[in-house]
Amino acid sequence: MGTVNLIFDMDGCLINSLEVQKAAFYGSYARVVGDGNCPDFSEYLKHTGDSLPNIFKKMGLPVEMAGPYREISCAAIDKITVNEEAIDLVRKMRARGSKIAICTGKDRYRTVDILKYYGIDDCFDVLVASDDVEAPKPSGAPVLKAIAEMGVGKENSIVIGDGYNDILSARDAGVKVILTLWYGDEGVPREADYTAHTVKELESILKEI
Repeated sequence: MGTVNLIFDMDGCLINSLEVQKAAFYGSYARVVGDGNCPDFSEYLKHTGDSLPNIFKKMGLPVEMAGPYREISCAAIDKITVNEEAIDLVRKMRARGSKIAICTGKDRYRTVDILKYYGIDDCFDVLVASDDVEAPKPSGAPVLKAIAEMGVGKENSIVIGDGYNDILSARDAGVKVILTLWYGDEGVPREADYTAHTVKELESILKEI
């Protein structure tokens, strides 16, 4: 494959914001619906990678939840943890000549805010957020946009993500994909080209490629 260019999902790969997402999900439901019958958070996780409005539509929830969800998330930015081992791998791959993109279901404002807050905004060549494309994940559009903006080819690119929508998006774009499981296994179907349980395992896979 030569020099491989990487397209990372952010949550579950580069950062862990699971508890922030959970608080934002239940909190936004309480504010907007408030009937005490909120669906389980595990149902929300099945749709991660897609945009917030699309997720709420698919779950039969009011899209008006998106506003308070973002508000609660932004207020808890300090509760997010960065996977320093993964960021070190990103820096190492860039030093070797790889282009690195983030392809996330988050909106651009929140994504940039998180990257700047933790001082890692200079680690990536391209950012594609859910509001940068008409069709977010599971469509292949975000991946294809990332590849175009990096100025590389599909055959020299690989998607790295922890969710089923990452796999579907990569498949739709015609790009290989690595499933990451270092923050747990949410029952994602094993349909990726490779599976990495640790960052070291991911690095070994990339060396083989």
